[in-house]
Amino acid sequence: MESEGCMKVRYSHEEGEFSFVEDDYVTVVVRYLYVEDRDQELYYQGTIARVDEDGFWCILDNEQEQEEYFSFLDIEDVWPGDMIPFFIPNKQLRNY
Repeated sequence: MESEGCMKVRYSHEEGEFSFVEDDYVTVVVRYLYVEDRDQELYYQGTIARVDEDGFWCILDNEQEQEEYFSFLDIEDVWPGDMIPFFIPNKQLRNY
């Protein structure tokens, strides 16, 4: 579940909020909002293991035995896990 409190973070292209905590299921948007070629889209889904001020560790769905670290500066955004980029018609794609 999402926490009531939010942490302001700097993502790869802009500032945003990060309101997730340990055990939240999320979609990590690495490349989607700012790509011109849809073949370059990249996102992961998994469960947050730990959070620090620079990023978070996530246990990815396809790699249950290890944690992957995501720096906020290397990703575009983090969404609730039930949101999959190409199924979200109201997410506005952004230009460079």
